[in-house]
Amino acid sequence: MPAFNLLEAPWIPVLRDGRVQEVGVAEALVQAHTIHRIEAPSPLEEMALHRLLLAVLHRALRGPANEGEALDLLNAGKFDRSTVEDYLARFRDRFYLFHGTAPFWQVADLPGKDPLPWSKLLPDLASGNNPTLFDHTVADRVPKVSYAEAARALLVHQNYAPGGLIRRLGVTSAKDAPLARPAAFLAVGRNLFETLVLNLVPQSTSAGAAIWEVPPLTTAKVRGHATKWPLQGVARVYTWPSRGVRLLDAGDGVRETAYGPGVEPVDVVWRDPMVAYRRSQLGQVVPLRLDVERSFWRDFRAMLPVAGGSWPAVLQHASRLAAEVKTDFGVRVLGQVSDQAKVMDIRREVYRLPRDLLSPKGEVQLQKALELGEEVGRRLEKVAWGVAQGVLGDKNPDELRFFGKSLPLLRLYWEQLDHAFLRFLEALGGGGALEEWREEVRKAASRSWRETIHFVGVRGRHLKALAVGERALAEVLRC
Repeated sequence: MPAFNLLEAPWIPVLRDGRVQEVGVAEALVQAHTIHRIEAPSPLEEMALHRLLLAVLHRALRGPANEGEALDLLNAGKFDRSTVEDYLARFRDRFYLFHGTAPFWQVADLPGKDPLPWSKLLPDLASGNNPTLFDHTVADRVPKVSYAEAARALLVHQNYAPGGLIRRLGVTSAKDAPLARPAAFLAVGRNLFETLVLNLVPQSTSAGAAIWEVPPLTTAKVRGHATKWPLQGVARVYTWPSRGVRLLDAGDGVRETAYGPGVEPVDVVWRDPMVAYRRSQLGQVVPLRLDVERSFWRDFRAMLPVAGGSWPAVLQHASRLAAEVKTDFGVRVLGQVSDQAKVMDIRREVYRLPRDLLSPKGEVQLQKALELGEEVGRRLEKVAWGVAQGVLGDKNPDELRFFGKSLPLLRLYWEQLDHAFLRFLEALGGGGALEEWREEVRKAASRSWRETIHFVGVRGRHLKALAVGERALAEVLRC
C-alpha cells in the first residue's frame, strides 16, 4: 500500500515561531511566509530540501520568466495557495515515499538482493569507504530511522552522491551527482518565502520536467545505464536521479535500501544557477569548489568579472531584487569536500551580503581587500620559511616546509581574518571599509606572530631565528 506522502506528512524541519517543527511540502510552500527558515542540521540536507521546493515552484508557477515577474512575486508576500495546491494535486500519487510502481525519486522494482544500509545515502555517516566524519555507527548494525529521516537522506544522496564504483546491474561506476563537487550558493531572506523567491532565478529556456512529471524509472531503464538525459533545466537537475534507490520499508522505519545505477548525465552547455564557475588555466569552464584547508571567502575573487569569473546566478538575481526593495540579504555556501569518491568534509559558511557587493564600486573594494589579504599571507609564508631555516638549519626543503606549516603563524592569521572579513562585508561600499580591512590584516599578522614566538621557544638558535623573522614581519606590516 502507498505510504508516507511527502506533500502532507511532516518531514521537512523548519523554524517557526521560535521552535523547530516538521512540515510537508505543501505546507512548506503555502505557509512559507510564516516560516523563518529550513532548520536542517546538515548543510547537505539544507540545500537538497531547498532545491526540491524550488523545483516544485518552477513547475507550478511556470516562471518567473523575468525579473519583473520575480519582483511582483516578492511584493505579493506569499505564494498563491490555489496555484501551488492545484499543481501538487495533479502529482499527489508521485510523492509517496513507498509505492508499488512509483515511489518518490526511486526505482520501484529495483532488486532487493544484497541491500545496503540506509546510511549509505549520507556521506557524513560511517558506511563503506566513507571516512568517519561525525558518526560512529557500525555498518552491519545501523539503527533503523524514521520515514522522515530516510526521505531527507534520499534527497541528499540524489544531489550529492560522488562518482565511483557501483558494480550493479551491468554498471561498473557512476558519475557525480549534480552537487557532488561544486560549492552551492543559497541566497537567504527574512523568511522562507523570501529565500525561495531570491533563489527562483528566471529561466530563458525550459525548466525541464521534474522527476515526478516523467514516467517512473524501472530496473530495465537503469540497467547498464540504458537511460541518458542531458544535464540541463533547473527542475530536471534539481531532481536528478543520480542513483537507483529503493528504500526498504521495515514497517515503522527504514534500515536498508536496494541500490543501483541511476540516469547517466549527458554533459551539455548549461550552468546551474546555484553554482559559481570560473575559467581554468586550460580554458575550461569549471565550478568553484570548497577547499578543506581554507574558508570559501578567500575564493570570492575568482567570481569577480575582472578576474574572468562571474557570480552565481542566484546571487545576481537576489542582488537585483534586494536593490529594488532596498534590503540586504544573506548567503550560505554549502557543500562537501571530496577526494575522488571519498567525502573529507561537509561545510556551511554564512555571510551577510550588502546590496553594494555586486556593484562596480563594491567589486573593486572586494578585489583590493582579497588581494591584500592574500599578499600578506604570501609574505607570512616567507617569514615562516625563514624561521624554519633558522631553527632547523640546512635541512631538505620538505622538512623546512613541514616545520613552517606547523607554526601557528598562517593558521592563526587566516582564522582571525575569517571573522574580520564578515565585518568588512557589512561595511562594504562605505568610504572607510578598505582602510579598516587593511588595519585588520595588520593586526591579524601581528597577533599570529606573537603566538608564533611563544610556540618556537627561547633557545639561542631559536632567538636568532625569531629576530630574523621579526625584521621580515616589519616589512610585511608596511602593506
